[in-house]
Amino acid sequence: MSIFNGVTAAMVRRINTISNQYGTVRLEHPAYWDESCPVLQKAREVAESAAICRWRPADKLCNQLPDGFELKFYCLKGRDSVRRFIPLYGSDQLIAELFRGGQAVLKQHHQLSDKEFASYCMKFLFFQKTRSLNNHYKRNFGGFLDLIVKKPGRESGDKRNILPEDLVFLDNLTGKEFPGGITKLQMEGERLTREYGIQRPNRQQIINYGLFAAAMNQPLKLKDPEQIEFCVRMSLFNDTDTRICDPETRLWIEEQILIAIEKHQHDSQEKFDNWFSGPGNSFLSQISKKKCPFGKLDNDIVRWVLLEWGWEAYHYVGKCIDAQMRCLLNALPAPLDERERKIFEMVYLKQDCLGEFPLLLLQERLSFLQIPMLAVLNGQDDFDFAGTIHRLLLYYSSMAESRRAADRRIQGFSDQCRKQKHVIKIFEYKDDQPVEDSGKRRRYKPLTDDEEDNWDD
Repeated sequence: MSIFNGVTAAMVRRINTISNQYGTVRLEHPAYWDESCPVLQKAREVAESAAICRWRPADKLCNQLPDGFELKFYCLKGRDSVRRFIPLYGSDQLIAELFRGGQAVLKQHHQLSDKEFASYCMKFLFFQKTRSLNNHYKRNFGGFLDLIVKKPGRESGDKRNILPEDLVFLDNLTGKEFPGGITKLQMEGERLTREYGIQRPNRQQIINYGLFAAAMNQPLKLKDPEQIEFCVRMSLFNDTDTRICDPETRLWIEEQILIAIEKHQHDSQEKFDNWFSGPGNSFLSQISKKKCPFGKLDNDIVRWVLLEWGWEAYHYVGKCIDAQMRCLLNALPAPLDERERKIFEMVYLKQDCLGEFPLLLLQERLSFLQIPMLAVLNGQDDFDFAGTIHRLLLYYSSMAESRRAADRRIQGFSDQCRKQKHVIKIFEYKDDQPVEDSGKRRRYKPLTDDEEDNWDD
Protein backbone atom coordinates (compact mmCIF):
# COMPACT_ATOMS: atom_id res chain seq x y z
CA MET A 1 0.00 0.00 0.00
CA SER A 2 1.32 3.45 -0.89
CA ILE A 3 2.45 5.71 1.94
CA PHE A 4 0.07 8.37 0.58
CA ASN A 5 -3.05 6.21 0.88
CA GLY A 6 -5.54 7.48 3.41
CA VAL A 7 -4.21 11.06 3.36
CA THR A 8 -7.52 12.49 2.25
CA ALA A 9 -10.02 9.66 2.54
CA ALA A 10 -12.90 12.10 2.84
CA MET A 11 -12.24 13.28 -0.69
CA VAL A 12 -13.11 9.99 -2.34
CA ARG A 13 -16.69 11.12 -2.70
CA ARG A 14 -17.74 13.37 -5.58
CA ILE A 15 -17.58 17.06 -4.73
CA ASN A 16 -20.99 18.50 -5.46
CA THR A 17 -21.23 21.01 -2.65
CA ILE A 18 -18.50 23.46 -3.62
CA SER A 19 -20.10 26.88 -3.95
CA ASN A 20 -18.96 30.25 -5.26
CA GLN A 21 -17.58 31.24 -1.84
CA TYR A 22 -14.05 30.41 -2.97
CA GLY A 23 -13.75 32.89 -5.82
CA THR A 24 -15.41 35.29 -8.19
CA VAL A 25 -15.80 35.47 -11.96
CA ARG A 26 -15.58 38.66 -13.98
CA LEU A 27 -16.34 38.90 -17.70
CA GLU A 28 -14.41 41.44 -19.73
CA HIS A 29 -14.26 42.43 -23.37
CA PRO A 30 -11.12 40.85 -24.91
CA ALA A 31 -8.44 43.44 -25.63
CA TYR A 32 -6.67 41.11 -28.07
CA TRP A 33 -6.84 37.75 -29.78
CA ASP A 34 -3.96 35.32 -29.84
CA GLU A 35 -3.51 35.12 -33.60
CA SER A 36 -0.82 32.43 -33.23
CA CYS A 37 -3.40 29.89 -32.02
CA PRO A 38 -5.32 28.22 -34.90
CA VAL A 39 -8.12 27.14 -32.56
CA LEU A 40 -8.75 30.70 -31.43
CA GLN A 41 -8.56 31.98 -34.99
CA LYS A 42 -11.28 29.55 -36.04
CA ALA A 43 -13.32 30.31 -32.93
CA ARG A 44 -13.14 34.02 -33.68
CA GLU A 45 -14.51 33.45 -37.17
CA VAL A 46 -17.64 31.64 -35.98
CA ALA A 47 -18.29 33.41 -32.67
CA GLU A 48 -21.04 36.04 -32.52
CA SER A 49 -19.66 37.47 -29.29
CA ALA A 50 -16.71 36.91 -27.01
CA ALA A 51 -15.55 37.81 -23.52
CA ILE A 52 -12.63 37.05 -21.24
CA CYS A 53 -13.76 35.01 -18.24
CA ARG A 54 -11.50 35.62 -15.24
CA TRP A 55 -11.76 33.55 -12.06
CA ARG A 56 -9.98 35.04 -9.07
CA PRO A 57 -9.68 33.32 -5.69
CA ALA A 58 -11.29 34.61 -2.51
CA ASP A 59 -9.04 36.22 0.09
CA LYS A 60 -9.05 33.09 2.26
CA LEU A 61 -7.37 31.13 -0.56
CA CYS A 62 -4.76 33.69 -1.56
CA ASN A 63 -2.16 32.56 1.00
CA GLN A 64 -2.17 29.09 -0.66
CA LEU A 65 -1.67 30.44 -4.19
CA PRO A 66 0.97 32.48 -6.05
CA ASP A 67 0.55 36.24 -6.05
CA GLY A 68 -1.86 37.42 -8.72
CA PHE A 69 -3.20 33.90 -9.40
CA GLU A 70 -6.17 33.80 -11.74
CA LEU A 71 -7.69 31.57 -14.41
CA LYS A 72 -8.58 32.96 -17.81
CA PHE A 73 -10.86 31.51 -20.46
CA TYR A 74 -12.42 32.83 -23.63
CA CYS A 75 -16.19 32.72 -23.28
CA LEU A 76 -17.40 32.43 -26.87
CA LYS A 77 -21.04 32.61 -27.90
CA GLY A 78 -21.64 30.95 -31.26
CA ARG A 79 -24.37 31.38 -33.84
CA ASP A 80 -26.30 28.68 -31.96
CA SER A 81 -26.38 31.06 -28.92
CA VAL A 82 -24.39 28.54 -26.87
CA ARG A 83 -21.54 29.73 -24.66
CA ARG A 84 -18.33 27.72 -24.72
CA PHE A 85 -15.23 28.16 -22.56
CA ILE A 86 -11.83 27.89 -24.25
CA PRO A 87 -8.67 28.20 -22.12
CA LEU A 88 -6.08 30.80 -22.96
CA TYR A 89 -3.19 28.41 -22.31
CA GLY A 90 -2.09 25.01 -23.57
CA SER A 91 -3.42 21.84 -21.96
CA ASP A 92 -0.34 21.12 -19.82
CA GLN A 93 -0.25 24.62 -18.37
CA LEU A 94 -4.02 24.58 -17.88
CA ILE A 95 -3.85 21.29 -15.95
CA ALA A 96 -1.10 22.72 -13.73
CA GLU A 97 -3.08 25.92 -13.04
CA LEU A 98 -6.32 24.05 -12.34
CA PHE A 99 -4.50 21.66 -10.02
CA ARG A 100 -3.01 24.59 -8.13
CA GLY A 101 -6.36 26.32 -7.73
CA GLY A 102 -8.28 23.13 -6.94
CA GLN A 103 -5.69 22.15 -4.36
CA ALA A 104 -6.29 25.41 -2.49
CA VAL A 105 -10.06 24.99 -2.74
CA LEU A 106 -9.95 21.45 -1.34
CA LYS A 107 -7.65 22.48 1.51
CA GLN A 108 -10.20 25.07 2.59
CA HIS A 109 -13.25 22.90 1.83
CA HIS A 110 -12.00 19.82 3.71
CA GLN A 111 -9.83 21.63 6.26
CA LEU A 112 -6.72 19.73 5.20
CA SER A 113 -3.61 19.90 7.36
CA ASP A 114 -0.36 21.36 6.06
CA LYS A 115 1.03 17.83 5.77
CA GLU A 116 -1.92 16.70 3.66
CA PHE A 117 -1.65 19.81 1.52
CA ALA A 118 2.07 19.15 0.95
CA SER A 119 1.27 15.58 -0.10
CA TYR A 120 -0.85 16.98 -2.92
CA CYS A 121 2.13 18.93 -4.25
CA MET A 122 4.15 15.73 -4.21
CA LYS A 123 1.41 13.86 -6.06
CA PHE A 124 1.47 16.38 -8.89
CA LEU A 125 5.21 15.85 -9.15
CA PHE A 126 4.65 12.13 -9.71
CA PHE A 127 1.80 12.83 -12.09
CA GLN A 128 4.29 14.75 -14.26
CA LYS A 129 7.01 12.12 -13.82
CA THR A 130 4.70 9.31 -14.96
CA ARG A 131 3.82 11.20 -18.13
CA SER A 132 7.53 11.54 -18.93
CA LEU A 133 8.18 7.77 -18.78
CA ASN A 134 8.41 5.72 -21.96
CA ASN A 135 5.39 3.77 -20.72
CA HIS A 136 3.18 6.75 -21.50
CA TYR A 137 1.48 6.42 -24.89
CA LYS A 138 2.07 9.59 -26.89
CA ARG A 139 1.36 8.39 -30.42
CA ASN A 140 -1.49 9.80 -32.46
CA PHE A 141 -2.38 7.86 -35.58
CA GLY A 142 -2.34 10.77 -37.98
CA GLY A 143 -2.03 8.86 -41.25
CA PHE A 144 -2.32 5.43 -42.85
CA LEU A 145 1.46 5.04 -42.71
CA ASP A 146 1.11 4.74 -38.93
CA LEU A 147 -1.14 1.70 -39.39
CA ILE A 148 1.13 -0.28 -41.73
CA VAL A 149 3.70 -2.77 -40.46
CA LYS A 150 6.68 -3.36 -42.75
CA LYS A 151 7.88 -6.93 -43.15
CA PRO A 152 10.74 -6.77 -40.58
CA GLY A 153 8.25 -5.55 -37.97
CA ARG A 154 5.69 -8.31 -38.38
CA GLU A 155 5.30 -10.85 -35.65
CA SER A 156 3.71 -13.23 -38.17
CA GLY A 157 3.75 -13.13 -41.95
CA ASP A 158 0.02 -12.47 -42.35
CA LYS A 159 -0.58 -9.48 -40.08
CA ARG A 160 0.33 -6.38 -42.14
CA ASN A 161 -1.25 -3.67 -40.00
CA ILE A 162 -1.78 -2.77 -36.36
CA LEU A 163 -5.58 -2.65 -36.46
CA PRO A 164 -7.24 -4.66 -33.66
CA GLU A 165 -8.12 -8.27 -34.43
CA ASP A 166 -11.71 -7.70 -33.29
CA LEU A 167 -12.24 -4.64 -35.55
CA VAL A 168 -15.40 -5.30 -37.57
CA PHE A 169 -17.77 -3.18 -39.64
CA LEU A 170 -21.46 -3.53 -40.32
CA ASP A 171 -22.90 -3.71 -43.83
CA ASN A 172 -25.72 -1.14 -43.85
CA LEU A 173 -27.65 -3.06 -46.51
CA THR A 174 -27.41 -6.64 -45.28
CA GLY A 175 -26.71 -6.03 -41.60
CA LYS A 176 -23.85 -8.52 -41.71
CA GLU A 177 -20.52 -7.98 -40.00
CA PHE A 178 -17.27 -8.11 -41.96
CA PRO A 179 -13.66 -7.84 -40.72
CA GLY A 180 -11.92 -4.51 -41.05
CA GLY A 181 -8.69 -3.72 -42.86
CA ILE A 182 -7.09 -0.44 -43.81
CA THR A 183 -9.07 -0.08 -47.03
CA LYS A 184 -12.38 -0.81 -45.29
CA LEU A 185 -11.45 1.54 -42.44
CA GLN A 186 -10.79 4.30 -44.97
CA MET A 187 -14.10 3.67 -46.77
CA GLU A 188 -16.11 3.76 -43.54
CA GLY A 189 -14.25 6.82 -42.28
CA GLU A 190 -14.89 8.73 -45.52
CA ARG A 191 -18.55 7.71 -45.49
CA LEU A 192 -19.08 8.84 -41.90
CA THR A 193 -17.23 12.12 -42.29
CA ARG A 194 -19.53 12.97 -45.21
CA GLU A 195 -22.57 12.14 -43.08
CA TYR A 196 -21.27 14.47 -40.37
CA GLY A 197 -20.79 17.29 -42.84
CA ILE A 198 -16.99 17.25 -43.07
CA GLN A 199 -16.32 17.99 -46.73
CA ARG A 200 -12.52 17.73 -46.75
CA PRO A 201 -11.47 15.45 -43.89
CA ASN A 202 -7.80 14.92 -43.17
CA ARG A 203 -6.32 11.44 -42.80
CA GLN A 204 -6.50 11.45 -39.01
CA GLN A 205 -10.21 12.30 -39.14
CA ILE A 206 -10.84 9.50 -41.65
CA ILE A 207 -9.07 7.00 -39.38
CA ASN A 208 -10.84 8.18 -36.22
CA TYR A 209 -14.28 8.27 -37.82
CA GLY A 210 -13.68 4.81 -39.26
CA LEU A 211 -12.85 3.49 -35.80
CA PHE A 212 -15.89 5.31 -34.41
CA ALA A 213 -18.10 3.55 -36.97
CA ALA A 214 -16.73 0.18 -35.85
CA ALA A 215 -17.02 1.02 -32.14
CA MET A 216 -20.67 2.07 -32.47
CA ASN A 217 -21.47 -1.38 -33.87
CA GLN A 218 -19.51 -3.17 -31.17
CA PRO A 219 -19.80 -1.21 -27.89
CA LEU A 220 -17.83 -2.52 -24.93
CA LYS A 221 -20.25 -2.84 -22.02
CA LEU A 222 -18.38 -2.18 -18.78
CA LYS A 223 -20.34 -1.69 -15.56
CA ASP A 224 -17.72 -2.17 -12.85
CA PRO A 225 -15.92 1.14 -12.06
CA GLU A 226 -12.65 -0.78 -11.64
CA GLN A 227 -12.99 -2.22 -15.14
CA ILE A 228 -13.65 1.24 -16.56
CA GLU A 229 -10.64 2.68 -14.75
CA PHE A 230 -8.46 -0.18 -16.03
CA CYS A 231 -9.68 0.46 -19.58
CA VAL A 232 -8.74 4.14 -19.28
CA ARG A 233 -5.35 3.29 -17.81
CA MET A 234 -4.59 0.85 -20.66
CA SER A 235 -5.20 3.66 -23.15
CA LEU A 236 -2.65 5.90 -21.41
CA PHE A 237 0.10 3.60 -20.18
CA ASN A 238 1.65 0.22 -20.87
CA ASP A 239 3.49 -2.03 -18.45
CA THR A 240 6.51 -2.67 -20.67
CA ASP A 241 9.79 -3.05 -18.73
CA THR A 242 8.04 -3.23 -15.35
CA ARG A 243 8.12 -5.85 -12.62
CA ILE A 244 5.79 -6.04 -9.63
CA CYS A 245 7.31 -6.16 -6.16
CA ASP A 246 5.97 -6.97 -2.72
CA PRO A 247 4.37 -4.23 -0.52
CA GLU A 248 7.40 -3.95 1.79
CA THR A 249 9.76 -3.36 -1.13
CA ARG A 250 7.39 -0.80 -2.62
CA LEU A 251 7.22 1.17 0.63
CA TRP A 252 11.00 1.13 0.91
CA ILE A 253 11.40 2.37 -2.67
CA GLU A 254 8.87 5.16 -2.10
CA GLU A 255 10.79 6.29 0.96
CA GLN A 256 14.04 6.36 -1.01
CA ILE A 257 12.38 8.39 -3.75
CA LEU A 258 11.16 10.96 -1.23
CA ILE A 259 14.62 11.14 0.36
CA ALA A 260 16.22 11.70 -3.04
CA ILE A 261 13.72 14.45 -3.87
CA GLU A 262 14.31 16.16 -0.53
CA LYS A 263 18.05 16.36 -1.28
CA HIS A 264 17.27 18.34 -4.43
CA GLN A 265 14.57 20.60 -2.99
CA HIS A 266 16.86 23.66 -3.05
CA ASP A 267 17.78 23.21 -6.73
CA SER A 268 16.51 25.70 -9.27
CA GLN A 269 13.35 24.60 -11.06
CA GLU A 270 15.24 23.95 -14.29
CA LYS A 271 17.95 21.93 -12.57
CA PHE A 272 15.40 19.89 -10.63
CA ASP A 273 13.30 19.16 -13.71
CA ASN A 274 16.36 17.97 -15.63
CA TRP A 275 17.40 15.72 -12.77
CA PHE A 276 13.94 14.30 -12.08
CA SER A 277 12.35 13.94 -15.52
CA GLY A 278 14.57 15.59 -18.12
CA PRO A 279 15.76 13.86 -21.30
CA GLY A 280 18.23 11.10 -20.53
CA ASN A 281 17.81 11.43 -16.76
CA SER A 282 19.14 8.58 -14.59
CA PHE A 283 16.52 8.79 -11.84
CA LEU A 284 15.47 5.13 -12.19
CA SER A 285 19.08 3.93 -11.95
CA GLN A 286 19.83 6.15 -8.95
CA ILE A 287 17.06 4.44 -6.98
CA SER A 288 17.58 0.89 -8.29
CA LYS A 289 21.29 0.91 -7.38
CA LYS A 290 20.48 1.41 -3.69
CA LYS A 291 20.80 -1.63 -1.44
CA CYS A 292 17.31 -2.77 -0.46
CA PRO A 293 16.86 -4.94 2.67
CA PHE A 294 14.04 -6.87 0.96
CA GLY A 295 15.90 -8.00 -2.13
CA LYS A 296 17.82 -6.80 -5.14
CA LEU A 297 16.29 -3.93 -7.13
CA ASP A 298 16.36 -3.13 -10.82
CA ASN A 299 14.97 -0.41 -13.07
CA ASP A 300 11.88 -2.47 -13.88
CA ILE A 301 10.77 -2.59 -10.24
CA VAL A 302 11.36 1.14 -9.69
CA ARG A 303 9.52 1.91 -12.92
CA TRP A 304 6.51 -0.11 -11.72
CA VAL A 305 6.45 1.75 -8.39
CA LEU A 306 6.55 5.09 -10.19
CA LEU A 307 3.71 4.04 -12.50
CA GLU A 308 1.55 2.92 -9.57
CA TRP A 309 2.30 6.09 -7.66
CA GLY A 310 1.67 8.19 -10.74
CA TRP A 311 -1.69 6.54 -11.37
CA GLU A 312 -2.75 7.34 -7.80
CA ALA A 313 -1.69 10.92 -8.53
CA TYR A 314 -3.97 10.97 -11.59
CA HIS A 315 -6.96 10.58 -9.29
CA TYR A 316 -5.88 13.45 -7.05
CA VAL A 317 -5.16 15.73 -10.00
CA GLY A 318 -8.59 14.86 -11.42
CA LYS A 319 -10.26 15.80 -8.11
CA CYS A 320 -8.45 19.14 -8.04
CA ILE A 321 -9.45 19.97 -11.64
CA ASP A 322 -13.05 19.02 -10.88
CA ALA A 323 -13.13 21.13 -7.71
CA GLN A 324 -11.63 24.21 -9.39
CA MET A 325 -13.95 24.08 -12.39
CA ARG A 326 -17.00 23.60 -10.17
CA CYS A 327 -15.99 26.79 -8.38
CA LEU A 328 -15.79 28.62 -11.70
CA LEU A 329 -19.10 27.15 -12.85
CA ASN A 330 -20.92 28.14 -9.67
CA ALA A 331 -19.45 31.66 -9.71
CA LEU A 332 -20.61 32.58 -13.23
CA PRO A 333 -22.79 35.71 -13.17
CA ALA A 334 -25.26 34.17 -15.63
CA PRO A 335 -25.83 30.43 -15.03
CA LEU A 336 -25.35 28.08 -17.96
CA ASP A 337 -28.38 26.59 -19.64
CA GLU A 338 -28.79 22.82 -20.04
CA ARG A 339 -26.79 22.46 -23.27
CA GLU A 340 -24.03 24.86 -22.16
CA ARG A 341 -23.69 23.02 -18.88
CA LYS A 342 -23.52 19.66 -20.66
CA ILE A 343 -20.61 20.87 -22.80
CA PHE A 344 -18.82 22.39 -19.80
CA GLU A 345 -19.22 19.29 -17.63
CA MET A 346 -18.14 16.92 -20.40
CA VAL A 347 -14.80 18.71 -20.79
CA TYR A 348 -13.91 19.95 -17.32
CA LEU A 349 -15.71 17.80 -14.72
CA LYS A 350 -15.33 14.16 -13.73
CA GLN A 351 -17.10 11.65 -15.97
CA ASP A 352 -18.29 8.19 -14.91
CA CYS A 353 -17.55 6.76 -18.37
CA LEU A 354 -13.94 7.98 -18.10
CA GLY A 355 -13.23 6.37 -14.75
CA GLU A 356 -14.09 9.52 -12.77
CA PHE A 357 -11.57 11.60 -14.72
CA PRO A 358 -12.30 14.86 -16.57
CA LEU A 359 -11.79 14.70 -20.33
CA LEU A 360 -9.17 17.43 -19.95
CA LEU A 361 -6.97 15.03 -17.97
CA LEU A 362 -7.11 12.54 -20.87
CA GLN A 363 -6.28 15.16 -23.49
CA GLU A 364 -3.81 12.75 -25.18
CA ARG A 365 -6.82 10.69 -26.31
CA LEU A 366 -8.92 13.68 -27.32
CA SER A 367 -8.76 12.88 -31.04
CA PHE A 368 -10.31 9.47 -30.31
CA LEU A 369 -12.91 10.59 -27.78
CA GLN A 370 -14.12 13.90 -29.18
CA ILE A 371 -16.11 12.31 -32.04
CA PRO A 372 -18.66 10.40 -29.91
CA MET A 373 -18.83 13.32 -27.49
CA LEU A 374 -19.59 15.80 -30.27
CA ALA A 375 -22.20 13.38 -31.62
CA VAL A 376 -23.98 13.31 -28.25
CA LEU A 377 -23.76 17.07 -27.82
CA ASN A 378 -25.32 17.50 -31.26
CA GLY A 379 -28.30 15.39 -30.25
CA GLN A 380 -27.36 11.96 -31.61
CA ASP A 381 -28.58 9.36 -29.13
CA ASP A 382 -28.91 6.22 -31.28
CA PHE A 383 -25.75 4.55 -29.98
CA ASP A 384 -24.31 3.32 -26.69
CA PHE A 385 -22.22 6.32 -25.74
CA ALA A 386 -20.28 4.82 -22.79
CA GLY A 387 -19.80 1.49 -24.56
CA THR A 388 -18.49 3.26 -27.68
CA ILE A 389 -16.06 5.32 -25.58
CA HIS A 390 -14.71 2.20 -23.90
CA ARG A 391 -14.38 0.32 -27.20
CA LEU A 392 -12.43 3.24 -28.70
CA LEU A 393 -10.08 3.29 -25.70
CA LEU A 394 -9.54 -0.44 -26.12
CA TYR A 395 -8.88 0.04 -29.84
CA TYR A 396 -6.27 2.67 -29.04
CA SER A 397 -4.44 0.58 -26.43
CA SER A 398 -4.32 -2.40 -28.82
CA MET A 399 -3.07 -0.28 -31.74
CA ALA A 400 -0.51 1.63 -29.67
CA GLU A 401 0.93 -1.56 -28.19
CA SER A 402 1.07 -3.27 -31.61
CA ARG A 403 2.75 -0.20 -33.12
CA ARG A 404 5.34 -0.06 -30.36
CA ALA A 405 6.11 -3.78 -30.64
CA ALA A 406 6.43 -3.53 -34.44
CA ASP A 407 8.75 -0.52 -34.18
CA ARG A 408 10.98 -2.40 -31.74
CA ARG A 409 11.21 -5.38 -34.09
CA ILE A 410 12.07 -3.07 -37.00
CA GLN A 411 14.73 -1.35 -34.91
CA GLY A 412 16.18 -4.71 -33.88
CA PHE A 413 16.26 -5.84 -37.51
CA SER A 414 18.04 -2.64 -38.55
CA ASP A 415 20.59 -2.99 -35.75
CA GLN A 416 21.38 -6.57 -36.77
CA CYS A 417 21.76 -5.57 -40.41
CA ARG A 418 24.20 -2.81 -39.51
CA LYS A 419 26.22 -5.16 -37.33
CA GLN A 420 26.43 -7.68 -40.16
CA LYS A 421 27.10 -4.88 -42.67
CA HIS A 422 24.08 -5.83 -44.78
CA VAL A 423 22.55 -3.24 -47.09
CA ILE A 424 19.11 -2.19 -45.90
CA LYS A 425 16.66 -1.25 -48.62
CA ILE A 426 14.09 1.13 -47.15
CA PHE A 427 10.67 1.67 -48.62
CA GLU A 428 8.68 4.74 -47.71
CA TYR A 429 4.97 5.23 -48.25
CA LYS A 430 2.60 7.82 -49.57
CA ASP A 431 -1.16 7.66 -49.22
CA ASP A 432 -1.86 5.16 -51.96
CA GLN A 433 1.44 4.28 -53.61
CA PRO A 434 4.88 3.20 -52.37
CA VAL A 435 7.92 5.41 -52.86
CA GLU A 436 11.37 3.86 -53.22
CA ASP A 437 14.75 4.86 -51.79
CA SER A 438 15.37 8.03 -53.77
CA GLY A 439 11.91 9.38 -53.00
CA LYS A 440 10.86 9.32 -56.68
CA ARG A 441 7.42 7.92 -57.29
CA ARG A 442 7.41 4.67 -59.23
CA ARG A 443 6.30 4.89 -62.83
CA TYR A 444 4.84 1.41 -62.85
CA LYS A 445 1.92 -0.09 -60.96
CA PRO A 446 2.86 -0.88 -57.36
CA LEU A 447 2.65 -4.33 -55.88
CA THR A 448 -0.81 -5.10 -54.53
CA ASP A 449 -1.64 -6.75 -51.28
CA ASP A 450 -4.15 -9.54 -51.68
CA GLU A 451 -5.53 -8.85 -48.22
CA GLU A 452 -5.58 -5.08 -48.06
CA ASP A 453 -5.61 -3.94 -51.72
CA ASN A 454 -2.81 -1.59 -52.73
CA TRP A 455 -0.90 -1.74 -49.45
CA ASP A 456 2.35 -3.69 -49.36
CA ASP A 457 6.06 -3.46 -48.65
